[in-house]
Amino acid sequence: RLNSRRALQFKKCKNMEVPLTDNNNNSRWAGTTSLQTSFILMSLCFSINHGCVTAVLGLASAQLGQELGGVSSGTLYILYTLSALIIATALVAKLGAKWSLVCGLALYCTYVASFLIAVKVEGSKWIAAIIGSVIGGTAAGWLWTAQGLYFARTAERYAMAKGVSKEAATSWLASIFAICYVGFEVILKLASSFLYEFGSDTFVYTIFTLVAAACPFLMLFVGPEPPPLDQAAENANKISTWGRIAEAGKLLVTDPKMQLISGFEIMFGLSTSFLNEYINGEIVKAAIGKKNIGYMTAIVPATATLLAWPYSKLSSSVGKGPVMIFGCISYLLIAVIIISISNDNLEKLKWGLCFIYIIAGNGRGIFEGTNKAAIADLFPNQKSAAFANVIVTSGGASAVAFYVFPLISKLAMGLVCSIACVVGIFGVYLVFKLKSNEKEGFKELDAEEGKEVKEVTIDG
Repeated sequence: RLNSRRALQFKKCKNMEVPLTDNNNNSRWAGTTSLQTSFILMSLCFSINHGCVTAVLGLASAQLGQELGGVSSGTLYILYTLSALIIATALVAKLGAKWSLVCGLALYCTYVASFLIAVKVEGSKWIAAIIGSVIGGTAAGWLWTAQGLYFARTAERYAMAKGVSKEAATSWLASIFAICYVGFEVILKLASSFLYEFGSDTFVYTIFTLVAAACPFLMLFVGPEPPPLDQAAENANKISTWGRIAEAGKLLVTDPKMQLISGFEIMFGLSTSFLNEYINGEIVKAAIGKKNIGYMTAIVPATATLLAWPYSKLSSSVGKGPVMIFGCISYLLIAVIIISISNDNLEKLKWGLCFIYIIAGNGRGIFEGTNKAAIADLFPNQKSAAFANVIVTSGGASAVAFYVFPLISKLAMGLVCSIACVVGIFGVYLVFKLKSNEKEGFKELDAEEGKEVKEVTIDG
């Protein structure tokens, strides 16, 4: 009877019918080296592939023309936003993080390849650009969702294996990913200009397509994401796609803090589109040539990276609100400069235009660091819904701007961005004032409750 029971248990294990518990996987996930190695390889594949996309995105208006460049980039952002909100979670749940990354990276390559087809096949520009943007945007939302799950699961196991807190593990892995992500964005944007020294558009886009295509292939050799430590808890916390959208919508409609902070997110989306669509495609292209745009665009992530640590320290001393207001002022300054000075005079600056990209890098550093930390602080119990709103407002604003900006004048574009910056400044000021008032209210409430408890105790 005992032997037959053991045989039945063995058969169940062989058929993978037993649950995947920590004890069953202790040997596989116990070492920090294998976990860290897999995470680094995943980060490299993701960052190189994404770097290729951002490099050609910076050339979109210069290569395809302002109208098609705007439509292409707008479509990319709209599909990214919709994909992240509607289909990405279900796809990752079905395929898992690793295979979602493999498939997503492969699909993301189509956006890069669409530039190669557009320059190689005469008369194919519109079809290639739109199809590439639709597939690439869908892949982008899927990829970021998969990367988030891979990151979270690895951090859980790494903390256990290393014997450190989850916060420490998360910080360490986040720093690894950030170095890869920003580092390759800078390198590949520089490469988009450097490669023109050796060939034409066809050569440049062929190299980028091959590099991007190598990433999903290499991702096949990366270890799968670890299983969750507590499957029951993860299942309990799962939320449907429509539930997630409903939560995000409810937060935006009912919480004035979300409404106020959204001004900052919209400001960022509009301003980055203004930079990529008009300043890259019109002013910088005329000033120093299309082949040098990559050198300029690389300044933005490089500056953002250099300023990340100082701003984290500054936020701790003066608060996140003043730092975010300074980010709004940075983008306001760019808009005012562009609409105040004629294109002829701006083009005469040539490489002197790099100061605009340094200012933009300052704004991006605040958006990526201080802003996202502020979102987590403002909505501690609704982080998922809050960050979904960030995707919709910033990504949606970028998409709309890419569609609309080619149809309006430079003055109109600059005024739209300027107004958005001013709205963003007031929104940030008011949201932190509201948060401060809430804190004061809680303190008064605590004091009242303490007084009541004291009176009851004395009376008793």
